Amino acid sequence: MQTLTKYFTIATIFLTTTFAFANDADRIEVGSRALTENEKKELLEQEKKEFLSSEKKELSPTIYDNQYPPLVFNHYTHNLVGISVLGDYLIIEDGSQWNIKYGSSKAAFSWKENDPIMIVKNNSFYSSYFNGYGYKMVNTRTGSAIEVKLHLSPILDNPYTLQVAAINPTTSEVILSDNSLWQLDPSQKKILMKWIASDVVIIGTNPKGWFNNSYENILINVNMLQEIKANRVE
Repeated sequence: MQTLTKYFTIATIFLTTTFAFANDADRIEVGSRALTENEKKELLEQEKKEFLSSEKKELSPTIYDNQYPPLVFNHYTHNLVGISVLGDYLIIEDGSQWNIKYGSSKAAFSWKENDPIMIVKNNSFYSSYFNGYGYKMVNTRTGSAIEVKLHLSPILDNPYTLQVAAINPTTSEVILSDNSLWQLDPSQKKILMKWIASDVVIIGTNPKGWFNNSYENILINVNMLQEIKANRVE
């Protein structure tokens, strides 16, 4: 009975928040400016190399076996608003809705409202590219991680939603709507050239020991559903 009550309590978070009632007009379409098939193929080959490179790095057996990212990186956290009663999706502070991979509901139900969440790239190549779960969310309170895919974009008039304010493709720098300045990975300039002002961005974390770890974060462009590695300058 306590478990059932817990599930209904979690569900009521959505019934009492404006996030659940956002109109489609309040959001942009996720992946509305997706890359062409050739561009995706080129990007896939590049990221395959990064996946293979990351697999050769020495990670603890527990982390490697469970494919959970190591919790030793610069914290850029989001906050959990709530989880659906079926445990099939969750919402974070900017109003974005993320579908949860089947089988992860048990872990998700142990999460609580306002838990600090970090978003990282999914290191499971199969799950990422064949099932579409391109990211993982790591709960820094519980240490557990779940595979997710972005389903609905952040709400545009949400104060926590970030958008691109300015782009300097020459220096690979971007200014976001909160006036933060970011230095992006110049090796990903082909993707950056397709960014435009007003694109919606969600900030993730680039784990130490995974991929190109000279960059502490990733900027996820919601309009393109692509991310670029980045460091915050100021």
